[in-house]
Amino acid sequence: MDLALFGRYFLDFALLYPSAFLCLASLWEKLRTPRRTACIAAGCITLLCIGCAALCTVFGQNSNSLLPAIVLVSFWLLRWRVTPEVTVSQTAFLFSISAVMMAVCSLLSTVLNARAEISNPQTVCLASTALLRLGLATVLTVLFWFTAVQWSRWLLREYSGEAFWQSAWPLPALYAVFLVYCMPLNPAVVLVGRLKIISVLAVSISLFGIFLLLYEMYRVAREFARNARLDRENQLLAMESRRYMELQTYLDNTRRLRHDFRQHLHVIAGLTETGQLEELKSYLRQYESELSEHRPSLCANAAVDALAGYYDHAAGQQGVPVEWKLALPRQLPMPEADLCTILGNLLENALHASQKLPPEQRRVQVMAQMLSPAMLGLVVENHYDGVLKKQQGILHSTKHEGTGIGLVSAETVVHKYNGSLHLETEEHLFRVNVLLNL
Repeated sequence: MDLALFGRYFLDFALLYPSAFLCLASLWEKLRTPRRTACIAAGCITLLCIGCAALCTVFGQNSNSLLPAIVLVSFWLLRWRVTPEVTVSQTAFLFSISAVMMAVCSLLSTVLNARAEISNPQTVCLASTALLRLGLATVLTVLFWFTAVQWSRWLLREYSGEAFWQSAWPLPALYAVFLVYCMPLNPAVVLVGRLKIISVLAVSISLFGIFLLLYEMYRVAREFARNARLDRENQLLAMESRRYMELQTYLDNTRRLRHDFRQHLHVIAGLTETGQLEELKSYLRQYESELSEHRPSLCANAAVDALAGYYDHAAGQQGVPVEWKLALPRQLPMPEADLCTILGNLLENALHASQKLPPEQRRVQVMAQMLSPAMLGLVVENHYDGVLKKQQGILHSTKHEGTGIGLVSAETVVHKYNGSLHLETEEHLFRVNVLLNL
C-alpha cells in the first residue's frame, strides 16, 4: 500500500471530524451521555477514515464515491445517540447544516488551490488542499460555535413545532448536494478568466446566506415563542382578574351581612322576649340560608382555592362533575402563580374534552399534594372521546391547528422546576401527571 497516498486520502476524509463536532455541539443537551457519545464519535470517525482511505488507496477510487454511504452511516449513528425527544426532522436539519459547511470548505479549498491541483495526477486532492480544507473548517467551526450552535441549542430547547423543522431541513440538504455537484472535475477550469474570483465570491455569499437563514429561523422562532409567552401571561392575567372579581364579590357580601347583623340581632331578641319560638326558628332558618357559603373551601391555599372554585363553578354550569383532592398547605414553597398556570391550563383542557362526551360519561378528577417538603405532585384526570391529534409523537390541540398552547404553557412552567409532565391514555381516560422539584 502506498502510505503517502493513504495519508492524503485520510486527510481528505478527516473533514468528518469538524463536521461531527458541529452536529454534536448543537445536539449536546439532547445526547445520551454526551461525553461518552463524543468518545464513540471520535472512535467511529477514525475507523471510518482509516477504512475508507485504505479502500480508496487499494482500488484507486475517488473519495466522493463513498460519500453517500458515509452520509447514511453517520446519520444513523447520530440518530442512535440522540434522545427520543429529538425528531428525525430536527436531526436532519442540523446534520444538513453541518454537511453544507463541509461542502463549502471542500469547494473553497479546491478553488483556492486550483493552480497546484492542475499537476495532481491522482484521484485524491493534494495534501496542501486537504490541509487548507481543514483550516477553513476549523475557522467556520469556531464561527459557528459562537453563533449557529447557540441558536440551534435554543431552538431545540424552546421550540418544538414539528412543521417548522419538516419544512426547514430539505433546504440545507439540497444545497449541500448542489455544492458537491459544483466541485470542478478539472481544476484548470477554475483558472479561466475571472472564474476563480467569481467562484470564491459565490461560495462566500452562499455561506453568508446560510448564516442569514439560520439567524432568521432563530429570530422568527424567538418571536413566536415570545408571542406564545405573552399569550400565556394574558391567560394568567384573565384568570387572576376572574379570581379578583369573585373575591371582591365575596367581600362585598360579607361586608353587607356584617352591617345587617345588628338588625338581625334586634329581630332575634324581640322574638325571644315575646316567646314566639316558631317564628324565631323560621327566621333563623332564613338567616342561615342567607349566610351559607355558596361553595365549599377546596384548598387551604387561597390562590389555588380561588382558581379551583372558579373552575368548579364553571364545571357545574357545563354539567361536568369534578372530584377535588387538594391537600396543599396554606403557604406553598413556590410562587402560587406558577402552580395556578399549570392547574388552570390542565383544567381548561379537561373541561373542553369533557364537553364532547354525553353527560353521564363526564368526569374530572384533580389531585394535588406535597409528596415531600421539596416535591409537589399534581394529577388531572378526565374522560375523553378517544380522539387524539399527534404528529411525530407530539400531542396537538383539538381546538385548532398546531400544538395546544395550554399544554405547552404547563410544560414551560414544569421545566422551570426541572420537573416532569407525563401524559397517559387508557380506555378513553386521559391523565396528566406532573411532578415539580421545589
